[in-house]
Amino acid sequence: MSNARNDLPVATESEEQQALFRYCAVEMGRYPELEMLVHTPNEGKRTRATGGRLKKEGLRKGYPDITLYLPSCNYHGLMIELKRRRGSKKTQEQKGWICNLNNYGYAAAFCYGWEDAWKFIQAYLDVRRVEEFGLRGKCQEIVSDYILRSLQEATE
Repeated sequence: MSNARNDLPVATESEEQQALFRYCAVEMGRYPELEMLVHTPNEGKRTRATGGRLKKEGLRKGYPDITLYLPSCNYHGLMIELKRRRGSKKTQEQKGWICNLNNYGYAAAFCYGWEDAWKFIQAYLDVRRVEEFGLRGKCQEIVSDYILRSLQEATE
Protein backbone atom coordinates (compact mmCIF):
# COMPACT_ATOMS: atom_id res chain seq x y z
CA MET A 1 0.00 0.00 0.00
CA SER A 2 1.43 3.39 -0.97
CA ASN A 3 1.72 6.33 1.33
CA ALA A 4 -1.01 8.83 0.36
CA ARG A 5 1.23 11.78 1.21
CA ASN A 6 3.90 10.58 -1.22
CA ASP A 7 1.27 10.30 -3.97
CA LEU A 8 0.47 14.02 -3.80
CA PRO A 9 2.22 16.30 -6.28
CA VAL A 10 5.30 18.05 -4.95
CA ALA A 11 5.70 21.79 -5.47
CA THR A 12 8.51 22.81 -7.82
CA GLU A 13 11.50 24.74 -6.52
CA SER A 14 10.11 27.82 -8.23
CA GLU A 15 6.74 27.42 -6.47
CA GLU A 16 8.49 26.88 -3.13
CA GLN A 17 10.62 29.96 -3.66
CA GLN A 18 7.65 32.11 -4.65
CA ALA A 19 5.81 30.94 -1.52
CA LEU A 20 8.84 31.85 0.60
CA PHE A 21 9.07 35.36 -0.83
CA ARG A 22 5.28 35.87 -0.44
CA TYR A 23 5.58 34.83 3.20
CA CYS A 24 8.59 37.08 3.72
CA ALA A 25 6.62 40.02 2.29
CA VAL A 26 4.03 39.44 5.02
CA GLU A 27 6.74 39.15 7.70
CA MET A 28 8.50 42.34 6.57
CA GLY A 29 6.66 44.30 9.29
CA ARG A 30 8.25 42.16 12.01
CA TYR A 31 11.54 41.67 10.19
CA PRO A 32 12.37 44.76 8.11
CA GLU A 33 15.80 43.18 7.45
CA LEU A 34 14.05 40.94 4.93
CA GLU A 35 14.42 43.77 2.43
CA MET A 36 17.96 42.40 2.09
CA LEU A 37 16.72 38.94 0.99
CA VAL A 38 17.28 38.29 -2.72
CA HIS A 39 17.18 35.50 -5.28
CA THR A 40 20.02 34.96 -7.72
CA PRO A 41 18.50 33.60 -10.97
CA ASN A 42 21.06 30.91 -11.59
CA GLU A 43 18.74 28.24 -12.93
CA GLY A 44 16.70 27.70 -16.06
CA LYS A 45 17.14 26.85 -19.70
CA ARG A 46 19.03 29.35 -21.80
CA THR A 47 20.33 29.57 -25.31
CA ARG A 48 23.99 28.75 -25.75
CA ALA A 49 24.71 32.42 -26.49
CA THR A 50 22.91 33.65 -23.38
CA GLY A 51 24.58 30.99 -21.23
CA GLY A 52 28.00 31.98 -22.56
CA ARG A 53 27.34 35.66 -21.95
CA LEU A 54 26.12 35.05 -18.39
CA LYS A 55 29.15 32.89 -17.64
CA LYS A 56 31.42 35.69 -18.87
CA GLU A 57 29.48 38.07 -16.60
CA GLY A 58 30.23 35.88 -13.57
CA LEU A 59 27.37 33.37 -13.36
CA ARG A 60 28.65 30.31 -11.49
CA LYS A 61 27.16 26.82 -11.49
CA GLY A 62 25.65 25.75 -8.19
CA TYR A 63 25.58 29.21 -6.56
CA PRO A 64 22.85 29.29 -3.88
CA ASP A 65 19.36 30.41 -4.81
CA ILE A 66 18.73 32.84 -1.96
CA THR A 67 20.95 35.27 -0.08
CA LEU A 68 20.24 37.42 2.95
CA TYR A 69 22.86 40.17 2.90
CA LEU A 70 22.89 40.74 6.64
CA PRO A 71 25.52 39.78 9.23
CA SER A 72 24.27 37.83 12.23
CA CYS A 73 25.54 35.20 14.70
CA ASN A 74 29.14 35.88 13.66
CA TYR A 75 28.28 35.10 10.01
CA HIS A 76 28.68 37.51 7.09
CA GLY A 77 25.27 36.59 5.66
CA LEU A 78 22.87 33.72 5.05
CA MET A 79 22.76 31.61 1.87
CA ILE A 80 20.15 28.99 0.96
CA GLU A 81 20.14 26.34 -1.72
CA LEU A 82 16.40 25.74 -1.86
CA LYS A 83 15.22 22.26 -2.79
CA ARG A 84 11.83 20.69 -3.32
CA ARG A 85 10.46 18.86 -0.31
CA ARG A 86 10.98 15.54 -2.09
CA GLY A 87 12.69 14.39 -5.23
CA SER A 88 15.41 16.97 -5.76
CA LYS A 89 19.09 16.27 -6.14
CA LYS A 90 22.10 18.26 -5.05
CA THR A 91 24.84 18.83 -7.62
CA GLN A 92 28.54 18.64 -6.85
CA GLU A 93 28.75 22.37 -7.56
CA GLN A 94 25.98 23.12 -5.03
CA LYS A 95 27.69 20.97 -2.42
CA GLY A 96 30.97 22.77 -3.08
CA TRP A 97 29.37 26.19 -2.64
CA ILE A 98 27.73 25.17 0.65
CA CYS A 99 31.06 23.90 2.01
CA ASN A 100 33.09 26.87 0.79
CA LEU A 101 30.61 29.51 1.94
CA ASN A 102 30.53 28.01 5.44
CA ASN A 103 34.33 27.87 5.46
CA TYR A 104 34.44 31.57 4.55
CA GLY A 105 32.09 32.68 7.33
CA TYR A 106 28.61 32.50 5.82
CA ALA A 107 25.64 30.54 7.17
CA ALA A 108 24.90 28.40 4.11
CA ALA A 109 22.46 25.49 4.02
CA PHE A 110 20.24 23.27 1.95
CA CYS A 111 16.57 23.84 2.79
CA TYR A 112 13.68 21.63 1.69
CA GLY A 113 10.55 23.63 0.92
CA TRP A 114 9.67 27.18 1.83
CA GLU A 115 8.75 26.43 5.45
CA ASP A 116 12.14 24.84 6.09
CA ALA A 117 13.85 27.86 4.51
CA TRP A 118 11.74 30.23 6.62
CA LYS A 119 12.68 28.39 9.84
CA PHE A 120 16.39 28.85 8.98
CA ILE A 121 15.93 32.53 8.05
CA GLN A 122 13.83 33.29 11.13
CA ALA A 123 16.32 31.68 13.51
CA TYR A 124 19.15 33.62 11.83
CA LEU A 125 17.25 36.91 12.21
CA ASP A 126 16.11 36.16 15.75
CA VAL A 127 19.67 35.65 16.99
CA ARG A 128 20.15 39.37 16.39
CA ARG A 129 17.18 40.33 18.56
CA VAL A 130 16.89 37.89 21.44
CA GLU A 131 20.12 38.40 23.33
CA GLU A 132 18.41 40.35 26.08
CA PHE A 133 15.86 37.58 26.61
CA GLY A 134 18.43 34.81 26.95
CA LEU A 135 17.10 32.98 23.90
CA ARG A 136 20.10 33.52 21.67
CA GLY A 137 21.39 30.03 22.38
CA LYS A 138 18.27 28.31 20.98
CA CYS A 139 18.26 30.36 17.79
CA GLN A 140 22.00 29.89 17.36
CA GLU A 141 21.49 26.15 17.84
CA ILE A 142 18.89 26.05 15.05
CA VAL A 143 21.23 27.90 12.67
CA SER A 144 24.12 25.61 13.60
CA ASP A 145 21.97 22.50 13.09
CA TYR A 146 21.08 23.61 9.55
CA ILE A 147 24.72 24.23 8.73
CA LEU A 148 25.94 20.93 10.19
CA ARG A 149 23.24 18.94 8.39
CA SER A 150 24.05 20.68 5.11
CA LEU A 151 27.79 20.09 5.47
CA GLN A 152 27.10 16.40 6.09
CA GLU A 153 24.88 16.25 2.99
CA ALA A 154 27.55 18.05 0.95
CA THR A 155 30.10 15.36 1.76
CA GLU A 156 27.81 12.41 0.93
